[in-house]
Amino acid sequence: MKRRGILAAGVVVVLLFAAFSFREGKADKADTTVVLYNSAKIGVVEKVLELNLEEGINEIPLNELAGLNIAEVTMRPLDEGVTVLGIFSRGSEGDLYSANIGSEVEIKLVTGEKIAGKFLGLKEGMIVIEGEGYYLVNPGEVVYFRAKNLEGESSVYAVLKADAAGKYNVSITYRVANMSWESRYKLYIGKEAELYGYMVLKNPTSQEFKGAKVLLVAGDVELYTLIQQPRVLYSMVQEKASEVSVGEPEKLEAFYVYKLGVVDVNPSSTMMYPYISMVASFEREYLYESWARDGEGPVYESISFKTDEVLPAGVVEVYRETSDGALLIGERAIEHTAKGDTLRIGIGRDYDLKGTTTVLEERHNDNYAYYKVRVTIENFGNETKTVIVRHYKWGTLIKSTLEPIKDVRSYVEFKVTVEPGEKKEIVFEYENRY
Repeated sequence: MKRRGILAAGVVVVLLFAAFSFREGKADKADTTVVLYNSAKIGVVEKVLELNLEEGINEIPLNELAGLNIAEVTMRPLDEGVTVLGIFSRGSEGDLYSANIGSEVEIKLVTGEKIAGKFLGLKEGMIVIEGEGYYLVNPGEVVYFRAKNLEGESSVYAVLKADAAGKYNVSITYRVANMSWESRYKLYIGKEAELYGYMVLKNPTSQEFKGAKVLLVAGDVELYTLIQQPRVLYSMVQEKASEVSVGEPEKLEAFYVYKLGVVDVNPSSTMMYPYISMVASFEREYLYESWARDGEGPVYESISFKTDEVLPAGVVEVYRETSDGALLIGERAIEHTAKGDTLRIGIGRDYDLKGTTTVLEERHNDNYAYYKVRVTIENFGNETKTVIVRHYKWGTLIKSTLEPIKDVRSYVEFKVTVEPGEKKEIVFEYENRY
C-alpha cells in the first residue's frame, strides 16, 4: 500500500507539470564577469542574462554548461515576477566523463603527450582509456579531453516560471576547472633594482568569454573538489594580448582583488599583462632559509628593498645587468608581500657561509605543536657579513635569544652579523594551536 501511494503521488506531480505549456526562452544579451584565483585552478563565472520569457513555464537552454557539475551552478532572479524552478541535465549524469563512456576520445597531458582510444570510464578516480595500451591517467594531469561525439550527448537547461510575458534579468554563476592566474616577475639588478610584474592568465579550456570583466583574486582560497573536470578543446588558439590598465588592488576580507578590466578570455590560451613597474635602491645581504628539521643548508647572497606595490606570490626571474646585456642568474619564489614591506630575494649561493638547523625539542598533542630550534651560522671567509635567518613556521613565537626583525604566522626572520671565522647561534621556541 505504501509503494502504491508513492507511485500515485509521482503521477500527480507529472500531471501537474504537464498542465503547464513549456516554452523555450532565450537570452537577448549577457553581461559576464570571470573571477580567477592564484591559489586554485578554477574560474568562477557570473553571467547576467536578459531573458525574453512567456507567461508560465519556460525552458532555457544552457548549452555552455554541458559537462560541468550542475550542483555548482546557481541561478538567481534579479527582477520580480520570475522564479527559478530548477536546473537540469539530459543525456548524462551531469559530467563530461559520463557523457562519453564507450566513445573514442583523445586527451593531452601537461607533459604534451597525447593519448587516444576508447574511454572506459573512471576507476578509483583515474581516467581509463584503451588504445595502443591500457592507460590510467590522473585527471589533474589532463590539459584537455576531446570526444568525437560530444555534440548532442548531453545538455543543460533551466526551468523558470514568469508571472507575465516580458524581459527579465537573471544571474547565473558556475565554475570552470583548470582556469587560473599567476604572477611572474622580472628583476634586473644594476645600480638599482628594477622590478616588473606580469599577470599571466591561463585558460586551457574550450570556454570563451568575449568582453568579460575579469577579476583576479590573490590569496589562499580553500575549495573542495573530488575530480578535476577538464573542458573539451576543439582547436588551439593563439591570441596577442591587448593592453589593459590595472589599478591598485582592492582589499576584500583576507584577499586582494585586481580589476583587470574588460578583456577577451580566449579558449586554449595564455595571456600575459604587465601591471607592476618599480625602481628602488637595494641593500645586499645574505639569506639562510630554515625549516623545522635537522640539516645544513646553503646561504644565498640576497638583495632587499621596500616595495611600493602589493606583490602577489609568484616566481621572480633574476637578471644581472652587464656591459653585454642582462644575464639570467636564477629564479626564486616569493610569498605574498604587502605594500611597504621589505622584499628579500636570494640571487646566488655564498660558499663562505653555512647554515645549520637543529630541532632541540618537539612536542605534539591534540591540536597543539611545540618546537625549540637552534640555527647556527658560520663564516669561513675573510669578510664580515650580515645574514638574514628566515625560519618557516606555522605558529606563534614565544621565546628567542635574539630579537626578530620580522615575525609573521608563516615565518620569522632574524638578522645576525658574523665576523670572519666566527660562528653564531640563535635559539628560539614557537607553538601552534589549531
